[in-house]
Amino acid sequence: MRMRDARIAALLVTVSATAPMGATTAAVRLEGQGIRLEFDAALRSRVVATLGGETVLGPFAASETVTVSGREIADFAFAGQQEERVQDALGAGRRFVLSGTAGSLRKTASVTMYDEFPGLAVFQVRYQNEGPDELSISAWTNNRHLITAPEAPAGPAFWSFQGASYERRPDWVLPLQPGFAQDNFQGMNASDYGGGTPVVDVWRRDLGIAVGHLELTPRQVSLPVAMSVRSQASVAVTRRGDVALAPGGTFETLRTFVAVHRGDHFQTLALYRRMMVRQGVVLPQAPPAAYEPIWCAWGYGRDFTPAQVVETLPVAKKLGFAWATLDDGWQVAEGHWVPQPGKFPRGDADMKAMVDRIHEQGFRAQIWWTPLAADPGTPLLTDHPEQLLLEPAGGTRKISWWDSFYLCPAFPPVRER
Repeated sequence: MRMRDARIAALLVTVSATAPMGATTAAVRLEGQGIRLEFDAALRSRVVATLGGETVLGPFAASETVTVSGREIADFAFAGQQEERVQDALGAGRRFVLSGTAGSLRKTASVTMYDEFPGLAVFQVRYQNEGPDELSISAWTNNRHLITAPEAPAGPAFWSFQGASYERRPDWVLPLQPGFAQDNFQGMNASDYGGGTPVVDVWRRDLGIAVGHLELTPRQVSLPVAMSVRSQASVAVTRRGDVALAPGGTFETLRTFVAVHRGDHFQTLALYRRMMVRQGVVLPQAPPAAYEPIWCAWGYGRDFTPAQVVETLPVAKKLGFAWATLDDGWQVAEGHWVPQPGKFPRGDADMKAMVDRIHEQGFRAQIWWTPLAADPGTPLLTDHPEQLLLEPAGGTRKISWWDSFYLCPAFPPVRER
């Protein structure tokens, strides 16, 4: 074995030997409004909700880890703690700085709890190579936390919000079942599906836990949610990518967070929105009508008829819907946004009459479109092929669901159109 490999192996052996894997007592308690974080002597942590009571959500887990030479380093011997008042873009708060060591690798976890955001803790973790050899880092994880279900609850033990987009179009909100696992990768999960909201949430009847990141630009992280057994689920933020950490060198993770709440995922998404606005992201205020339920003609598929829509409106009204939507199929084709002659023979006049009928029934009217899609053979692509989004090698980018092609959002004529 080469000397460098022997030293890295020694580091990993030291990591395994120094941490009490079964530790169940807290060496450090970080108190905030509505939340307490407890760390054991190996800097594993658990989350305690203090929202009008005190509830331990789950057992200690290796919450902030790093993978070196293919091995996850989970345990860092607690080495010290500092605390200070801070003021930054998210307001005033208290910052706790915990440090620990695993062989020649030092971890420093910065945990900030803000006065204006009860139930929240923001993390940023720094790793420093204090050894003589370069370390090969391939991944890191923050805020890997466990939530345990109460004894024998009626119905699903947990519900969850999953923030990623996939070609198979899974539900974003769903009950968890034993064996469930989803990576929630925020990059491209297919040629035309990916990204999403960098937040995941798991809740039970009384309390929930959420994690995510607070960066101001999209990042290719995963937010895995898993339920291995009926009584326990997990959340985390993970990023993969090779980092060569030179002797004396450091690197930092993204800013991530853990939050506890009552109710469902709406609490977390509203919290996330407020935090992004505080950091300078400008979002329009959604009017009350944006939260009203929508009936959509997609239930009839692309071959719906205007008569089906009109005849369904009284039923939708009785069910409490406030919006009525014409979905895919009202137009000639994606990219050719004119009324389909077989359904609207008088074109715009028939479309206006449909909107009038919707309004007469007391609904708001809505129409579906996908502005960056264009079907093969449409006048847009025939006349303006230069508007297509191209791969680096020159090929086009296909939208599988509609059998369409992407237009380039960076091309000024596309944006103007």
